[in-house]
Amino acid sequence: MSDQHLPNILIVDDNEENLVLLEAVIRNIKLNIIRALSGAEALVKTRGIDLMLAIIDVSMPEMTGYELAIIMNDERPAEKVPVIFVTANNVRMSDVLKGYSSGAVDFIIKPIVNVMLLSKINVFLDLFYQKQTIISKNILLNKSAGELILFNERLKKREDKLLQEQHFTKALLDSIPGIFYLYTYPELRLVKWNKQHETLLGFETHEMEGRHALEWHSAEARDAVLDSLKDFMDGSQVSVETTLLAKDGRLIPFFLTGLKFEDNGQNYLIGIGTDITKRKIAEEELKNSFEQLHQLTKHIEKVREEERLVISRDLHDDLGQALTAVKIDLGIIKRQLIDEDVVSKINKVSALVGETIKTVQRITSELRPQIIDDLGLEAAIEWYTNEFAARNGIEIFLDITSDISINPDASLTLFRILQESLTNIARHSKATSVEIELSRNADFIIFRISDNGIGITESQIKSKNSFGIISMKERAASLGGILDISSENGHGTVIMLKLPINHL
Repeated sequence: MSDQHLPNILIVDDNEENLVLLEAVIRNIKLNIIRALSGAEALVKTRGIDLMLAIIDVSMPEMTGYELAIIMNDERPAEKVPVIFVTANNVRMSDVLKGYSSGAVDFIIKPIVNVMLLSKINVFLDLFYQKQTIISKNILLNKSAGELILFNERLKKREDKLLQEQHFTKALLDSIPGIFYLYTYPELRLVKWNKQHETLLGFETHEMEGRHALEWHSAEARDAVLDSLKDFMDGSQVSVETTLLAKDGRLIPFFLTGLKFEDNGQNYLIGIGTDITKRKIAEEELKNSFEQLHQLTKHIEKVREEERLVISRDLHDDLGQALTAVKIDLGIIKRQLIDEDVVSKINKVSALVGETIKTVQRITSELRPQIIDDLGLEAAIEWYTNEFAARNGIEIFLDITSDISINPDASLTLFRILQESLTNIARHSKATSVEIELSRNADFIIFRISDNGIGITESQIKSKNSFGIISMKERAASLGGILDISSENGHGTVIMLKLPINHL
């Protein structure tokens, strides 16, 4: 231990020999000795220095030991210096009182007994080190107390921040228009929710905690909810449309989304739900509107077919018969004439009438192909595709299963789809060949029309102005079927129609 850390002891005596003797007695003790030959010197040397003990001779010129002790301790009001007075005389009671009043803790009579002096010094030395230990512990304690205060302040700030975040989170969750929920997973027990969850379903706060997720769902919806959670992975989101059961028995349609996450070893399912009652009502209204529109379309198509049938019959029965009669009359007149010019003109008129009759027959067939009613769809397809190939110079390849039974109304609908498809091919595709397939499997009849033309774009398929495509899809829907149109970047177009057999 360095001198600056050793306890300080003051020895004062106006006799140099006495000082030497005192130093010799205490030299083996680890002390920092401050020696003085007078009270004045002692005051100068010890000013501002902490003293463990002072050994002062009582009888000194100019300033007695008592006076020195009083002045020295007056300069140290906070902590008095213990003083052992040394005297060569017997100590009177008055001297004892005087000594104790000036700071004495003990008296030693000269000649000094070394063992006694060392014993007394060691007592104060022990007291000094105990005091230093207490001071060190107090310093550590004060430091720890300061650190604890700082820690508590930081902890308080964190708690305040956490409390603010909790209030913000609660306000945020309560502001959600739908419901919020947090379940343990896979137990599916409710641990956190927002106020809207209580309000919408009519439950009190104490009725919410710990409820199983399936308790909120109607019996019919529970299987769908469980199915949505079967392959639930961390970070993956699931969603399900269901109906939640309110406390008063009401069933409320909801769209729920959930996310799985893990916190401190516990898995959770967190999510929100949106009341879709208004959407369901709108969907039902839209569905009804579509159904009404579909029925209207069917009615219009039926009326159109009936009008076509009437026009077809009128053309066939009235105009066709009239033209035939004209042609017969022209033949009779021609046989009675001898003027070659007139005969030539009659021949031209007769040929024109013949062509007109063929045109009437073609128009009549297109308006209402009687062949469908007489011979069936297969024959109608063969007849129409032959006419189409001859008019447009496009090869037609047929692959038709002959044992397919389709009622006349459905056959007419398929024939109209064929007409619309081939018309579009002739107008837009630049195709040189068309393949038509009519087949069936256990559940569906498949009607497929493909060409080798330039294809059709997605925007053209979905265009609001593609009335031909819209018409074909409506006709397919009237039979409970699905019409799909696809194309591969300039490699032709495929029209695929699937019709459920039980509709035909």
